[in-house]
Amino acid sequence: MSLQVKETATEAVTEQGPNAGGLYHANQVAAFDYSERQATLASKIMNCITRAFHAIGMGSQTQEVIFWNLYVTQNIGRDDVMNKPTEFIEGIKAIFGEAGTVVFEHMLIREIKLELGLPADFDKERDNERRVSDLLSLIVHAKLESTDNP
Repeated sequence: MSLQVKETATEAVTEQGPNAGGLYHANQVAAFDYSERQATLASKIMNCITRAFHAIGMGSQTQEVIFWNLYVTQNIGRDDVMNKPTEFIEGIKAIFGEAGTVVFEHMLIREIKLELGLPADFDKERDNERRVSDLLSLIVHAKLESTDNP
């Protein structure tokens, strides 16, 4: 389901009268709602990443080092992970190697499914092929475009 916003502008009525104010644009409300949902989803994804790191034995100090490395090598901050999932996983692969990344991706996909309430068999036939970046892109598109999931 996609969010459709009708382009309208109405006069803002102030105490000085209808002509003293500016125009109120309906998309300002829609844009705020979208950015609020995006921030909420980004926070949930970061919680999943933190739990996935803990699941593979990485404490909070080690995570700080990993995110510092990602920032220095890939220019990815904590707030950028959701918008740059491919670069995030490439940075993780540079740190942990192929085998470590496979384990981390498995744990992260599990945490994302739990956090977002997706069924355990969500896209199970493609789990071995699906990368975290593909899953995040799918979820971001579905969650942010849906009017049912604020």
